Amino acid sequence: MNAHPNLSRAKWLIGCAAASIAISAHAQSGGESADVLLRDADAVFKQLDAGQYGAVWANSAAFVKARIKQDQFTADMQRSRQSVGTVRYRGWAQITRIRYTNAVGMPDGLYANLDYATTLATGATVYEKLSFRLEDDGLWHLTGYVPRQSQNYAP
Repeated sequence: MNAHPNLSRAKWLIGCAAASIAISAHAQSGGESADVLLRDADAVFKQLDAGQYGAVWANSAAFVKARIKQDQFTADMQRSRQSVGTVRYRGWAQITRIRYTNAVGMPDGLYANLDYATTLATGATVYEKLSFRLEDDGLWHLTGYVPRQSQNYAP
């Protein structure tokens, strides 16, 4: 029999509070913040602009790597990125987070689309969308890149 039942309960409550703080800090550091998404998108764009398509594949979401072999992914990314041309400036226009549950062909989870208006060296404007999934490691991983000529693109 515990001589101090309130002490055990206090320890349990402190443990729960510490766990809540740790979970909250992990979620904020892992990706709930738009700043984290923008930082991760910037890193992907730097890799795409530098032609580091293999590195982009390596950091992609696990389900993407399971479905698309690296050589096909790099060829598709290279073709997509080269269709854009030389970038003068990228500015994010919209961030959309979407939670998918039981969606056909997609693992359940939190996804995000980051839309950019991109000014090219020629002065033309194109639009680029990066899509990410928040993986079990608490980090956002790329699921797709779509450059397009029009903002209201419908595949």
